Amino acid sequence: MTITNDDLFYCYSKQLSLFIWEHYKITPLTVALNPRSKRKFSLYVKTDKLQKALKHYDNEYYKN
Repeated sequence: MTITNDDLFYCYSKQLSLFIWEHYKITPLTVALNPRSKRKFSLYVKTDKLQKALKHYDNEYYKN
């Protein structure tokens, strides 16, 4: 199986990453620094559970 960037979610938001952990107990594959921007990011595999967490976060913090 080949994993591509389409299979991964790069999260640059500390608040979102904490939400994913606290509410869904999903751990990132790694936490690293972007070599160009020097910004920290968490790297997740895109799964149905992660998609559910992201939708929940959007509904919680970005209500329309």
